[in-house]
Amino acid sequence: MRIISMLLLGACAGDGGQGDTGVLPDAAPEDPAGRLLIEEFYYSGSPPAAGTDHYYSDQFIELVNISEVPVEVGGLLVGDVYGLAGVINNGNTPNSYAESDPERVYLENVWRIPGEPSDVLLDPGASLIIAHDGTNHQPFSTVDLSGADYESFVDSANDNDVDYPTVDNLESLHFTGGYDWLMTVFGPSVVVLAPEAVDDLESIQRGNRDLQAAPIEHVVDAVETLMDGDSGAFKRLPDAVDTGFVYVSGTYSGESVQRVIDGDILQDTDDSGSDFVVSSTPAPGW
Repeated sequence: MRIISMLLLGACAGDGGQGDTGVLPDAAPEDPAGRLLIEEFYYSGSPPAAGTDHYYSDQFIELVNISEVPVEVGGLLVGDVYGLAGVINNGNTPNSYAESDPERVYLENVWRIPGEPSDVLLDPGASLIIAHDGTNHQPFSTVDLSGADYESFVDSANDNDVDYPTVDNLESLHFTGGYDWLMTVFGPSVVVLAPEAVDDLESIQRGNRDLQAAPIEHVVDAVETLMDGDSGAFKRLPDAVDTGFVYVSGTYSGESVQRVIDGDILQDTDDSGSDFVVSSTPAPGW
């Protein structure tokens, strides 16, 4: 069993009464629904530094256990949602399934935290960091992901991806990218799915894209980001999952989106436009 321990001292938001303090003694681990939130999402890429102007290997997703009990995170699925982020090129039009099939989310790539649910426990108040590449990205970026919990690693014949030995690998369930899990710097949308979603994944062919569709009842949490404020028509997530969207100032801006904190409580209204703010200083390990 792997236990990811508390990184934050202070209050933890209780499931039935946010604002409660402390940890329930000898609490049994629970499933992640209603207890696990995306706290920070960094996807935009870093500003030019150290001779490079297109650095994106420092992307990361950070999850936090907001409850007062340990949460089972083994087997959780994480994926980026299919669809354009906006009018990236002239003539682009919305191409997601958000309106045509609002009962499912359609995923480009699907990764899984290794193990059975009870094999990996996230302590109350603790965070779990999923890295594009689990290394210190200086001098190309200010982000240090050498302490991440998991990284995406694409094991391919050309060996273009680096497997950093100090960070555990996610399991790749479905991968449509190149040599690494690059989420679009224009604004990706990400979902975290309960472990049982793996049994309900359905392969869908969309043109030359092989996607995975999952029922929305398996969504534990999600964040919707798009290219800019005029790109609302390109929403990828059904309103039942997320009614809004958030966006940074541009590609390679070094900006992340961080969840709003109201007192000691992470805000969760299922509206990314209200629940997240843009930060110029990505900070994994809250």
